[in-house]
Amino acid sequence: MIQTKRAFLLIPALIFVFAGKVSADDKAPASTTPTAKPAGATKSAKADSPAVSAMKAAIALAEAGKTDEAVAAYEKMGVLKTKKMEAWRLNNEGLAYLTAKEPKYDKALPLFEKATETDDSNYVAWNNLGSTYEQNGDLDKAKDAYQKSIDAAKAADGSSAKAQGNLDALQARLDKAQAKKDKADKKAGKKPAATPEAGGDKK
Repeated sequence: MIQTKRAFLLIPALIFVFAGKVSADDKAPASTTPTAKPAGATKSAKADSPAVSAMKAAIALAEAGKTDEAVAAYEKMGVLKTKKMEAWRLNNEGLAYLTAKEPKYDKALPLFEKATETDDSNYVAWNNLGSTYEQNGDLDKAKDAYQKSIDAAKAADGSSAKAQGNLDALQARLDKAQAKKDKADKKAGKKPAATPEAGGDKK
């Protein structure tokens, strides 16, 4: 079983910051994501753009547990004008599936993949992609995505703590599995395999 709780991040429309957790335990539902206020909301009465207003409405639906309605709202927005905004829309739509009562990783995965393809500097989407890969058992892809999240965060002077924590936890899991295999191989008279290195952005 994957680490009991996997960290997921959300920064919709570049004006909000959310932190949530999605449980990897099939018996535990995803926790709710705390509501955040628009940056500078108390300093300016300027109206939100239609895209930002639509994003807020979709987020509210997801937080209320109305996953299908939230997804429909994100889809209704269509492709946004800038790559950064579109990447956040895709990331947030993926999170709507992950924060549902019954997370749908198969639905979230292609959205996170497309989000990182749209804007490869979005370290939040990279971390979410890594977490989803890990949930699906694609551990090499998960490690690669976590490392890319760390690299992108550092390049943007952002926090890589979530992705680094996820990568460290995954590597510890792999090391434990390798040690168990080596022990079994030794008992069977086989030569132990080398333990893979952590991280490593594949190029």
